[in-house]
Parts: sequence; structure tokens; C-alpha cells
Amino acid sequence: MDSEDRIYAEKVLKHLFIGAQVDGVQFGISPATVKIYFTNYEGTEDYGGQLYLNIESKWCLLHNQTEVHPSNEDEIEDYSEDEEYVRIYKIRRQKIVNIQLGKKTPHLFITLDSGYTIFVNGYHDKFECWQAGVEFDDDFWLVVAVPGNEIAIWTPDRFDTI
Repeated sequence: MDSEDRIYAEKVLKHLFIGAQVDGVQFGISPATVKIYFTNYEGTEDYGGQLYLNIESKWCLLHNQTEVHPSNEDEIEDYSEDEEYVRIYKIRRQKIVNIQLGKKTPHLFITLDSGYTIFVNGYHDKFECWQAGVEFDDDFWLVVAVPGNEIAIWTPDRFDTI
């Protein structure tokens, strides 16, 4: 992953997600897909759409920031669909205090005010692992972990001036 892309993607993710809280879930088209919705009830900017994280790879909930995170998808325990939703319920209404990407791989780390961290695998050689953003009208914010350890970013033109 290009370091400039990583820095820009983190800037976008922090802009969108810091202060937002876990606010809902949408059942995916398959048990392997889950979409988590977030809302920033105290934020001043209205993005005109719903903030979300769509997970298409393995993920886990780390209990604290010092817990060793998995380095790849094979190190993540297989959860049943019910177990995934129990974990999401456990973090409901918790605010995001930090969001980061891995140094070389677009693993996603979302740190919550309770100390929990949502870890989402960011590497697959053929498929997107996750997408995070907000879609509205003809514009959108989107950060995607794309195949082969890369990250893709789409933002409204006005973001460059923020």
C-alpha cells in the first residue's frame, strides 16, 4: 500500500468516523457480509447520507489496544452469523475515538471509547475486504480495501480544502 494513499485514507476516515457511534446493522446478502451503520449525534457536519462500514472479510473484536491483532485472515476465529451480531450488539452506541489503517496492509482498526477495537482484515488477493463511507445524491465519500494490499479513496472535491 502506498504510504501517501494510506495517509490520505486515514485522514478521510478520521474526518468521517471520529465521534460517530455504532448505531445499527444491516444483514448482508450472505452470512459473510455485514454492514454496520454509524451516526455522529454531536457532529456539526451533515453528510446527507448514512455513514457505514461494509465488511466482506473476517473481522474480530479486540478487547484492548494492547491485544495482539491478527496479521492475516487465517488468524481470525470463524464466527457464526449469530456470534457476529452478538459482538456488534456488545459495541452498540460506543463512540469511535480513533481509526487507523495498518502500516503495509489496509487492515482497519476502529477504536471505541470502551477500549474495544474492531479489527477488519484488509488483505485479499482477489476481493475487496471492506468499504467505509457515506453515499449521498450524486456525491460520496468512500475508502475501500481493494485486492492486493491496496487502498482506494473517493471524496467530494471540497474535501481537499478541509
